[in-house]
Amino acid sequence: MRLSTLGPLAVLALLAGPGCRPASQTGTAAAEAERANIPAPTDPRRMERGEENEEEQAEQRLERQAWLDLMHRSDPEVDWREVEEANRRAERLRRNELRRSGGLGAAGEPGSNNPLGAALPWEEIGSRNQAGHTRCCAIGGDQGGWRYLYLGSAGGGLWRSPLGSEDWEPLSDSVFGGVDDVVALVSPAAGDLDVLVMRRGTNVLRSDDGGLTWLTPPGLGGLAEIRRIVTLPDAEQTVLILARGNTSGGTKLGLWASTDLGASFQERFSFAVNWSGDVWAPQLGAGNDVYVLVNGRLRKSTDKGQTFNLLHAVATSGSEGALVGSEAGGPHLYPLLRQNGAWRLYASTDGGQTSVDRGELSGYWGGNHSIMAFPDDPLALVYGGVDGRRSVDGGVSFDIINSWTAYYGNPAERLHADLRGMNSFPDPDQPGQHLGFIHTDGGTYLTTDHGQTVANQCLEGLGVGQFYDTLTSSLDPRLVVGGTQDQGYQRGYVQPPSGPGPSTDFDQLISGDYGHFSSTNGDHKNVYSTYPGFVLIQRNTSGTSLDLVDFPAGADNLWLPPVVADPLVEDTFYFLGDRLWRYERSGADWNPTLHSTQNFAAGAGSFLSAMAFAPSDATKVYAATDAGRLWHSSDGGVTWTESIQGGPSSHFFYGSSLVIDPADSDHAFVGGAGYSGVGVRETTDGGGTWSAAAAGLPNTLAFELAWAVDGSDDIYAATEAGAWVRRAATGQWENAMGLSAPNTTYWSVEGVEATGRMRFGTYGRGIWDLATVTEGDDLGLAICSPAHVNSTNLPAVLYAGGSTIAASNDLTLTAEQMPPNQFGYFLASQQAGLIQNPGASQGDLCLTGDLVRYAANILNSGAVGSFQMDVDLTGIPSTPPTAVVAGETWYFQAWFRDFNFIATSNFTDAVSVTFH
Repeated sequence: MRLSTLGPLAVLALLAGPGCRPASQTGTAAAEAERANIPAPTDPRRMERGEENEEEQAEQRLERQAWLDLMHRSDPEVDWREVEEANRRAERLRRNELRRSGGLGAAGEPGSNNPLGAALPWEEIGSRNQAGHTRCCAIGGDQGGWRYLYLGSAGGGLWRSPLGSEDWEPLSDSVFGGVDDVVALVSPAAGDLDVLVMRRGTNVLRSDDGGLTWLTPPGLGGLAEIRRIVTLPDAEQTVLILARGNTSGGTKLGLWASTDLGASFQERFSFAVNWSGDVWAPQLGAGNDVYVLVNGRLRKSTDKGQTFNLLHAVATSGSEGALVGSEAGGPHLYPLLRQNGAWRLYASTDGGQTSVDRGELSGYWGGNHSIMAFPDDPLALVYGGVDGRRSVDGGVSFDIINSWTAYYGNPAERLHADLRGMNSFPDPDQPGQHLGFIHTDGGTYLTTDHGQTVANQCLEGLGVGQFYDTLTSSLDPRLVVGGTQDQGYQRGYVQPPSGPGPSTDFDQLISGDYGHFSSTNGDHKNVYSTYPGFVLIQRNTSGTSLDLVDFPAGADNLWLPPVVADPLVEDTFYFLGDRLWRYERSGADWNPTLHSTQNFAAGAGSFLSAMAFAPSDATKVYAATDAGRLWHSSDGGVTWTESIQGGPSSHFFYGSSLVIDPADSDHAFVGGAGYSGVGVRETTDGGGTWSAAAAGLPNTLAFELAWAVDGSDDIYAATEAGAWVRRAATGQWENAMGLSAPNTTYWSVEGVEATGRMRFGTYGRGIWDLATVTEGDDLGLAICSPAHVNSTNLPAVLYAGGSTIAASNDLTLTAEQMPPNQFGYFLASQQAGLIQNPGASQGDLCLTGDLVRYAANILNSGAVGSFQMDVDLTGIPSTPPTAVVAGETWYFQAWFRDFNFIATSNFTDAVSVTFH
């Protein structure tokens, strides 16, 4: 097998570049030491093939789209996209109604629809410093000396930040998916609430309350494709939408307009052809002029799009067009036409009367948003594909801004690969200047010199990562790795939240697309995942050694095929294809052998799509195929028996995930496509038969299922329609998102037992945790409670705060209800007991064994009768000093002086803390 290894000396660490990790998020010293050895990420696909051309990119997109369509399998008469669009609309309206009505769940969480009680708290994990795919932006109105930048992402919706800062705030978590266009309109009302109009595909939404609620403006029904949204600089702030759709002249290219700040739209003009054209309007001036490119011809309106006159036939052979312009130069216009599969640039220096063919744009990805001109320089152009290119001579020649590999050494000042969109604006606060924004798969960059230099605007706080999967270490629940779409294989130490937004920085260990994470015992000694073309193996917990291993020769498999770690044997994993392969490590090599002779491609299916070993019996294995056939094995996957009943709706079911009862190997659930039937089924007889288990779940695709870690036997699902939970007590599925979790695709879910959390990976809003076991300020279990009263006539109490994660080293002890202005100190032991009135104390000592006295840290209760101490778990001051490790239980208590009794001292009650 071909084996590539990326070692710690391959290249310099990615995050050695400036501005990439805020000091407040650095984590432990050990984690920082590890980072020093982490190589900068590379994309093996691009490293081997060099920079892709447009055809190669198109092929990759088609392969990925075919994979997505396969997973969303349904009856040919059922359009899964329409089903999901209805799910997304229903979720948006649910949230709108709850916000308007002020509905609250039982824990103060707005919008709980859980009949059994409270909606539980969600926490955004990250990545904090690895922004994902962004697409578009708009600049808001003057808010008394500052203004907002509104930024649209691929799957994470709309965000805003004060222009020039990185204080990012999500605005459309109630609206599913990405933003392809956005305009910001100045509201006549006071305050900082710009009116926002954005579109996702052919859906246009409007908000006038800062993104709290979103509504669809009337007048835009039946659109097939929206090409662009622009605003005119007139008094009405006219909004124009160029789209293909149902016009008064039939299905044609039309122009729709709004003069009431996007509250409603009316058709303004219909062109004679059904052609994918473009519109451009000057952002300076009276706001009357509008230019369109229709069927290869430039047309102009001087009455805001009411009528159009032909200017010039650029070229009539184009199948699609794009148009940008510069207000400078009268104006200069730059039409683009797609001809014979390639994009050609034309330049008009006389306002569209004539044009010159500048030739084919090398590496241009197409569309109408990945090129921009500038309002202050008629000869400046920037366009993008894998890399960005700029021209200073009106498109006669172009230079690369930087190669995509340069990003990893300097993400603050070098463009990330894959430029998805561009916007340029006159600088609203500096007349004669410009602001240009370049949107990439790694966030948005600002240029103020026509692309000569760029500055990353998304180095922190923009939580738009597109995650396929996560895997949290069973030994350290802070340590998590995640696989993303085009932002690589990432690794981070979960940090406690310090406010809204993502809490945790991640290191990108290798770029590209990764999913299907698995590890023996979850210990991260070996972490297996796949990339479209090879298996990635992280061979140590620090992430500094990565192996790239070929798929088995001759295998037929998914675009991103699953791999499953052997639950008992380290250095061993299984590859799921048309057959089942077993890989074992021998020295530096990973060698595959055929583990089973079963041909899973027989019948309607092609290959395995999911497999799981029973936690209580590793010989019991379940599997599913891409065509809904379900299998079970009792000899570790060597021989297989097909279930009597297949998945939901037979071959219209794609098996995405299997989860098995931790205590009963015969009890399991399978999840997958539920568009032409139920999406989840349950077996209680070891896979012999399966029954429907989708009551309450919308028709959707369940990407992954996970067993609850709170002892409830509930099942959590990450689905195309969000996060859901099946209550074991009722057998009903419930919406788990409340109002605080984003409305987006949830691709993965895992249980983190040590913290009582379900960890979800979303496709566009990063990683989120749902707390299924809530902890108050006191993490410990009180013993010897209540304590004896002291001179305050109250018993002194002890609280343990922070977390129970030993490796986090953030335990805090607080003693309260003590007499004021008295000194004392804390005690610790690994044994509990009872010694009444030691040394004639008023209270009882509740700790025995090797008692640790923090006598070197004398504290004073002060005026309020309280003191506090941060416990260093790496060095409990015994002889020799002791480090607390996961699995240990420690007991804590506080002793204090109290001269108002005959006895001159007392104790708090005690707490026991079990560490994870």
